Amino acid sequence: MLRFFRRTKKKTLETKLANTDARLALTSAQLAAQMVKLAGQTDDLAPLKQAEEALSSARNYYTFETTPVEIGMVQVALGDMLLKLGREKSDKAAIARAKTAYRAAITLASLHGDDKQRVSLRSKVKTAESLLGQRHKTPSLFRVA
Repeated sequence: MLRFFRRTKKKTLETKLANTDARLALTSAQLAAQMVKLAGQTDDLAPLKQAEEALSSARNYYTFETTPVEIGMVQVALGDMLLKLGREKSDKAAIARAKTAYRAAITLASLHGDDKQRVSLRSKVKTAESLLGQRHKTPSLFRVA
């Protein structure tokens, strides 16, 4: 009888822990969104570093497969703001961080089956790569003799 109560209590505690983790992840994602908004209002890159850390913290509570769509949306907003401010300030490190944010968002869009978003994000990755001077050369079909 005592084992039954221990198992029941353990399951109850595990459920509470999972719910708390989900709330922490959501709070981290909301913090990231607010930091992106602040960066847009102040044209400052510093809040974006906090946004990246908050998103990283949120991802600690989810696997890529269980990550909510909202976190992907914040990830895209982060990439957009990093790209915008990186361009304005000629900051290649910020542009490289934008590329990383977009790639994470592509992974999330893929897992959620959002092909339209993936195509849009690939275009943004290419823009970031071109600003970084990372042009991918397509092999020529014809060689000049």
